[in-house]
Amino acid sequence: MDRTQEKLNKLLDLLSMRSCQSLTHIEELELNHLLDEFPEYTPDYFEPITALADASMYAHDEQNLSGMPEALKNKILSNFRPEYTGSSVLQVFKKIFEAPRLAWTMTCLLAIGTSISMIEFRNYETNYRNLSVKKAVLEFSSKDLIQYNWFAQTDDFCDCSGNVIWSDDGQRGFITLAGLPMNDPSENQYQIWIVDPKMHANPVDGGVFNITSIDSPTVIPINPKLPIEKARGFAITLEQSGGVVISEQSLILTAPKERPQSTYDNSSASI
Repeated sequence: MDRTQEKLNKLLDLLSMRSCQSLTHIEELELNHLLDEFPEYTPDYFEPITALADASMYAHDEQNLSGMPEALKNKILSNFRPEYTGSSVLQVFKKIFEAPRLAWTMTCLLAIGTSISMIEFRNYETNYRNLSVKKAVLEFSSKDLIQYNWFAQTDDFCDCSGNVIWSDDGQRGFITLAGLPMNDPSENQYQIWIVDPKMHANPVDGGVFNITSIDSPTVIPINPKLPIEKARGFAITLEQSGGVVISEQSLILTAPKERPQSTYDNSSASI
């Protein structure tokens, strides 16, 4: 690594820390010196991303743990939708993922009150506390993101709503659900299915999950058991605890690319 790149990495490290915590006097002096060498960067370079991380983590903050005013939180989240692909802040966000040296920098930005080990991005599927942030990361960093809405397949689940986002390149995704009845994990669990007819004859197991509260929408990671080449749709069934390899149960919800003409025509179908 040349000296210039080393200095730039140090600058980005300091800027990321400054967005989350106070720097020491020595660090502030070093930061100011590096900012003089790289005038294209500003002291608040990472602060919009930190605000996004905070707003995303506490998207459903019923206990007001964040302290951020609700109106401000909603404004931050609404300003960072995928259609704002030309925003300079989005380019900053993407740059973090393009430089492995800065992997811990994103960890720092997403930490906000959590330990580093809790938010390691590679272990996102086991870290439920930060799923809303992980979901935001995928939304704003993925170049091939798809998003489909859920549709009920029986009258019993007609009050359910939400969507699924997925990246074939990243082999990861998330589902958001509201209105799905709570289940008893000792008896059954909901199971996610990924439809990829080009690569798999049967839908691929995307993991099992439980609904423990109906007070607010639930975010669940998709954990595919097999590689996915091109996801064409998603489904949810209610299975025995632990899930199954091939389902024989009726579909509860489906998330196809296009809205079906009637969401109840296939109420007895299985995948």
